[in-house]
This record gives sequence, C-alpha cells and structure tokens, in this order.
Amino acid sequence: MPASTPTARASGHAWYVLVLLTLAHILAYVDRWILSLLIQPIKADLQLSDFQIGLLLGPAFAILFIAMGVPFGWLADRFDRRRLLAFGITVWCGFTAASCLADDFATLFLMRLGVGVGEAVLAPCAFSLIADYFPVRERPRAVSVFMTGTFVGAGSAFLLGGPLITHLEQLPAIGVPLAGELRPWQAAFLLVGAPGLILAFLIRYTIREPARSDLVSLEGAANDRGLRVAATFVLRRWRTYGAICAGAIGNIMIGSNAQWMAPVFERSWGWSVADVARTTGVMFFVAGPLGTFAGIWLMGRLSGRGMIDAPFRALLLGVSIVAVAFALLPVSPTAWIALIALFAAMFGQAIATAAGPTSIVAIAPGNIRGQIMSFYYLVNGLIAGLIGAPLVGALADRMDRQTGLGEAIMIVSASVGTAVVVLLLLGSRHYRGAVREMAGLAPRQL
Repeated sequence: MPASTPTARASGHAWYVLVLLTLAHILAYVDRWILSLLIQPIKADLQLSDFQIGLLLGPAFAILFIAMGVPFGWLADRFDRRRLLAFGITVWCGFTAASCLADDFATLFLMRLGVGVGEAVLAPCAFSLIADYFPVRERPRAVSVFMTGTFVGAGSAFLLGGPLITHLEQLPAIGVPLAGELRPWQAAFLLVGAPGLILAFLIRYTIREPARSDLVSLEGAANDRGLRVAATFVLRRWRTYGAICAGAIGNIMIGSNAQWMAPVFERSWGWSVADVARTTGVMFFVAGPLGTFAGIWLMGRLSGRGMIDAPFRALLLGVSIVAVAFALLPVSPTAWIALIALFAAMFGQAIATAAGPTSIVAIAPGNIRGQIMSFYYLVNGLIAGLIGAPLVGALADRMDRQTGLGEAIMIVSASVGTAVVVLLLLGSRHYRGAVREMAGLAPRQL
C-alpha cells in the first residue's frame, strides 16, 4: 500500500529510518552549535571582533549551505538518497573535526564553509525520505520528531560541550599527528566531529531506498522532475511559499540569538561559560521537545476542527512567541527572569521549527519535493543565515561594550518579529488556497 494512502500505517522500518534521520539532525546541530560555546576562547586566541565572530556563526556556515542546497535537492529527487546523505554526513563531520587545525580566522572560516556543504544534503534527503516512508496523516508527527533534532542537538552542544571544554582546559596540551599541540577549543572540534562517520555507515548500509510517493503531473512537462518545473511551480505560488519562508526566516533569524547567550550572560550577569552551557543545554532538552510536541498537538487539534491551514497557524504562533521572548530577554532584571524568557523563546521556536517544513510538505508534489525543500532552505539561509548573527554583532560593536550585545538582540528581535507576523497574516489565505490546489492535482502513474 503506498505511503500516501490515507489508511496506510508506517512500518517498523520507517520508524527506524526516522530515528537515524533524527540522529543525523542532532549531530548536524551539535557540529553547528559547538562554535557558540567556544566564542570567548577563540576570540581571545585569534584576536577576533564580535563582527568576525558573527561571520563565523552565520555566513561562514551559510554561504555554501545555501549554494549547495538546490543542487543537492535536484539530486535527491533523482538518485539514491541514502548514498547522498551518507556522503553529506561524512563531509560535514570531517570538516568539523578538521577545524582543530585552524589557527587563524581565514582557516576557521574555510572549515565552517565545509560544514555548510555537508549539511546542505540533510534537509532535501530527509524530508523526501520521510514523505515516502510515512502516510499523509502521520507525516506531521514524523516531521516534528525529526525537527526535535534541532533542539536536542543544540542542547547536546551546550549540555555536553560545556563540561567537555572545561575538562579539556584542565588537561595538559593534547598532541595530534600532523597538527601538533591543540588548544582546548581545537580539541573540542576534533572530538565532536569524528563520531559522525559511524552514523554515515548506518544510513548507507542499513536502510532501504523507498519508492517515490505523491507523484503528480506538473505543467504538462515530460520531465516533471526538472529544476525549471520546480522553480516555475514555486514562483507561480510565490505568495504562499513567500509567507512560509518569511515565517521561517524570522524564526531562524531571531532564534539564532541563542548563539549569543554565553557572552550575554557572562557580560550582563557574570555567569561562566560552564554555567551558561549547563543551564541552556537543559533548556534545549526540555523546551525544544515540549514545544515540538505542543506543535504536533496544536496541528492535530486544528486539523480535527477542519482547519486545512493548521501547520501555517502553528508557524504564526511559534514566531510570535519567539520574537516577544527574545525582545524581553536582554532587559530582564535578573538572570533567572532572563532564563524564563529564554525558555519561552525556545518553546516558541520549537513550534515554528516543526510547523514550517510541515507546511511545505503539505503543498509540495513528490516529484519535486526535494527541490522545493532546498528552495525553502536556500531562501531562509540566504536571508537569515547571512544577516542574523552578523547584524547583531555589528550593532553590538557600535554600542556599549557591556550592554550593547543585549540591546542589539532586543532591536533585531522586535523589528524582525513585527515584520514577519504581518507577512504571515497577509499570506494565510494564499496558503489555504495552495492546500486545496494540491488536493486537486492529478496523480501520475509510475
């Protein structure tokens, strides 16, 4: 029975695949977020400004993550997704580990570019596999489980990375062949990146490549998996896809402020990196899954009431929460009130993070789904990834050294959040129209 049949149920193998994909997502965010815990020692050792740190947190990762997303989406719609994903994991983990060789800004920037190349594979392959393994009614849950990797991964980076760095700082110099003696932050990159090779092996050799589902006839084209067809499909519905991307951009751009929490709590309330890492890590582990499953419940509840735009409504709610919470966090009178705001921000971000891709999957034909997901991440990364962290860093450099970072976070959160909520409200009716259109597209027989 095809995965898209309403009465179908996901197999045990499908859930095993979802576990591996979620582990890959967790690993991706560990490798992406470990840098945020290393800001202070890297800044001191390499003599970097906040703006340069912002470049490492944002553009250094995002440039090739963005550039390679569409080519990998094109490949994911045509070829074996297991092999493609295993290749990507090997690449990004290899560059994370190789960051231990960096001894200047340029080298570390290049290593982060490599991490972005590998991680660009994950989204188009993972969402395409999930849609083909799970029936329509189980896809929101499956997508949401996969998206918990965002917060479990970031939480792991904070919760496990903090003690790891503290332990490394207490050890004598670590010598590595060809690399010489490593500083603690360099050793952390090596230890975090290496285990991913095991996961790449499991994905390549223990899961099956499923048959494609939800194939439809598009634009009367003979080759209805082509890049031109996918781009035309999206551009003709730009109001719908633009609104979803606006929500995701706001969520990513505002949510990336969490990467600045170590210096914010250190400068404003005198917390150590270890204290921030431990507390923030617990929050990611708790608020992330809670927000994700709250999003699942909300989408199910709204769908049960006949609301065909349930994922879109959840996206709007999540972005609203994260914007308000991050705008209030820097002006909190105490660190503990700031932590409450951070918890609320992570909770809202988790709702939006699950709802955004779910909104896309609901209106993306199976033959071009990988490419549409890559377009989604292309636009999100191009705007949020390249602008978010550097914008905060640049604003902070022009303000008071002690309080400027918090003020910059407040300004960006409030202004971006307001604009995005307005755009989502304007796009809501277009999304409902796209859901109805998708239901009426003619199936294509293999």
